[in-house]
Amino acid sequence: MQAFVVKGDTAKLESVPLPTPGSDEALVKVLIVGVCNTDLEIMKGYMGFSGVLGHEFVGEVAECASKLELVGKRVVGEINLACCQPAECTTCARGGVVARNHCANRTVLGILKKDGTYAQYLTLPVRNLHVVPDSVSTQNAAFAEPLAAALRIREQQLVKPGDKVCVVGDGKLGLLCAITLAKDGAKPVLVGRHEDKMKLAVGAQPVLASKALPEYAGAFDVVVDATGNPDGLQLSQQLCTPLGTLVLKSTCAAGTTFNTAPYVIDELKIIGSRCGPFEDALEMLANGLDLTPLISATVPFAEVERAIALAGKKGTLKIQLQM
Repeated sequence: MQAFVVKGDTAKLESVPLPTPGSDEALVKVLIVGVCNTDLEIMKGYMGFSGVLGHEFVGEVAECASKLELVGKRVVGEINLACCQPAECTTCARGGVVARNHCANRTVLGILKKDGTYAQYLTLPVRNLHVVPDSVSTQNAAFAEPLAAALRIREQQLVKPGDKVCVVGDGKLGLLCAITLAKDGAKPVLVGRHEDKMKLAVGAQPVLASKALPEYAGAFDVVVDATGNPDGLQLSQQLCTPLGTLVLKSTCAAGTTFNTAPYVIDELKIIGSRCGPFEDALEMLANGLDLTPLISATVPFAEVERAIALAGKKGTLKIQLQM
């Protein structure tokens, strides 16, 4: 089969053997793939990953010995593969979300010791798979993984009724956070740099980052930082009220000069927020949420290098690979 493989500082489309599913796994024919910023960072050396790139996908189950009724079904998949050895792993013994997201022995699809989605076929444990409702298009279903990540904020119960909420960052994840918070009735303010992109977050109030201060200084009980850069994190802190909650949705390499004083002085609660509930994401899509306006281009898999170049351009939203 054809796969896009990362090896050290090189990445290319090549022929690789068809993967063999384990006893608890399914063989999935990949239908469509979402290109994520994490994929671009992995190609630069992030996580030291070698193997097939990618973690966002919709596929069709080709083989599944342990659950035959899945064969032929469209599926999406959770990216964290816990070891599921409760006798040996204290995290998996706790079960629930902590096991789902934080098993110390986990592999991660296309990110850590597990071949990913930029391939004609992949394998995943049956427990990681979720059937796509018939009413949800394949293109729309490909947003399930990042949408679930945005819905992790709801799952963590970080926003209380009456809270004033702000999302900083108008990239793909920032838009999804603003959209889901608006769906949940939070009436968020979305702070970003691109008016055209912020319009896609239906239900959010757009504010240009250049005009956010001083008007909104200390104005929000919950601020979600989805910028992935130190300047954005600093702005998020300035928008957060004393005793407020700062939610980190994207990693930020702040460096050794990072100043903790404002966070301590304002007694802010800083909460990391990562992978979320696929069930909730698929339910929201099935209930009519259409995220396809966030697609900038759909590119044939044979042109994967062009797709990656497009994804790396400023202002680009979601690039999808059609298999």
